Amino acid sequence: MSKVLLTALLLMSTSLMAEDLVPVGLQKQLLVDDYVIAEKHNVTRVLGKVKKVGIVSKPTLESDFHPKWKKPDGSRVGLDYGYYTSVAYNDKEKKFQMWYMGGVQGRFHSPKAGTGYAESKDGLTWTKPSIREDHKDNVVHLSQGYSCSVDPTLAWGHPEKYKAAFDDNMDRPCQAGIAYSADGISWTAYNKGKPVTHRAADTQNQIMWDSIAKRYCLLTRTDLGGVGGSSESRSQRIMVHTKNNDLINHPTAWKTIADKIKVDDPKQEKNQWGKPLLQFNSMTLWIHEGVYFGLMDMYTVGKPGMFDGFEYEKKHDHDFMDFYIGTSRDCVNFDKSWVHNRKPLVPRGPAGSFDKDGIKPPAQILTLNDEHWIYYGGMNERHYSRGRHLNIGLAKLPLDRFIGQAASAKEGIVITKPFTLEGDTLEVNVDAKSGWVKVELLDAAGDVISGKRTTHVDELRLIPKLKLQKHKGKTVKLKFTLQNAKLYAFQVKN
Repeated sequence: MSKVLLTALLLMSTSLMAEDLVPVGLQKQLLVDDYVIAEKHNVTRVLGKVKKVGIVSKPTLESDFHPKWKKPDGSRVGLDYGYYTSVAYNDKEKKFQMWYMGGVQGRFHSPKAGTGYAESKDGLTWTKPSIREDHKDNVVHLSQGYSCSVDPTLAWGHPEKYKAAFDDNMDRPCQAGIAYSADGISWTAYNKGKPVTHRAADTQNQIMWDSIAKRYCLLTRTDLGGVGGSSESRSQRIMVHTKNNDLINHPTAWKTIADKIKVDDPKQEKNQWGKPLLQFNSMTLWIHEGVYFGLMDMYTVGKPGMFDGFEYEKKHDHDFMDFYIGTSRDCVNFDKSWVHNRKPLVPRGPAGSFDKDGIKPPAQILTLNDEHWIYYGGMNERHYSRGRHLNIGLAKLPLDRFIGQAASAKEGIVITKPFTLEGDTLEVNVDAKSGWVKVELLDAAGDVISGKRTTHVDELRLIPKLKLQKHKGKTVKLKFTLQNAKLYAFQVKN
């Protein structure tokens, strides 16, 4: 073999090896999909189990209730209270901030919708400061479908630190507008108050910073057919900004990267109008550890319009809302398998509960003290019921335990793709309190370098004693063997 041919083959081999390496680095790897996984045997993907805290905020102000509709006992209904909710933590002022859909809402209810504002020191007990003194309420923005995000690229106090997307409901034909604020209370519209998208925008809209692709994203819903009510067919749209993230000078520079995102339900269930029974009401994005999480607001389409429903004990099987998650690595293609399998992230409550007929997802999830805090709107009646009453609830999930790889009594194996080892310590998020986990470091050929088995452990940061130091810079793999255990994530650290 000539030296030229040998050199070419070696270069080709080196190039292929480099392409096959997954870029693990020091980034935590969430095992929500097979991105970093090369082989799996006798394991299944499982959805994490949240723990509900209960109601943390109730409608109390005049602006929280519907202006006319009442229950049979004469009490007011918080028809849209927390129907769309955003929560952020201001680490400069050490306070939680909440923006929620209030009571004076909707195209069919009143000329304008009101977005209420609340604050908390602990995220559990909320106060509603008076914002509009003339109305004695906490309304900070007249719109529906509103969500707020905090821009991590800008310092606290910057005029554009907070950003909001919304449908102002009557002044534009169901199109999204965007605005900015220094404090989340006083808002200035981009684009001189004119819309920045075409139809549609009457469910939850979102503008947020994409920390992976370094760009702003704008999400709204789109139509697949029909106009209004249960005869409609709903879907989702994702857009990205194309003018150097300069929203002041280029507020309309949005490019659609994913349009008409639909459920693609393999069951192909239809409602009486021939439309999909299960539809996107909206979807917001939350980014965590290099993964796009789609917070999916799913509507099981039932009744054809507003009706007098006041069944507060019975849990209904039509016209309800569910909260699912889907994951993506490119912000275009989302895993909808949890939707297809009808496994919500936050399940609806039992009969008689405040959230039996609907769980409305937030615009984002908070990560605090090794927990994920998930605020949601809980509905005690069906979507189109005039008796629908909402409270804002809270559910919690242990750190990074959204989706795991689980093995039962039969041993399961997970082997990663090869990667360059850049650290000297390994942390593993694993629940093996009823079983065991064995972690092994393999060389590029798959031979064991070092290994450690641990029994009856439930750790967010288990540190198996592996000999990593002298293999830094080399190509390695990780092998996890499980029995009666769930594996969620790992991270190489220095």
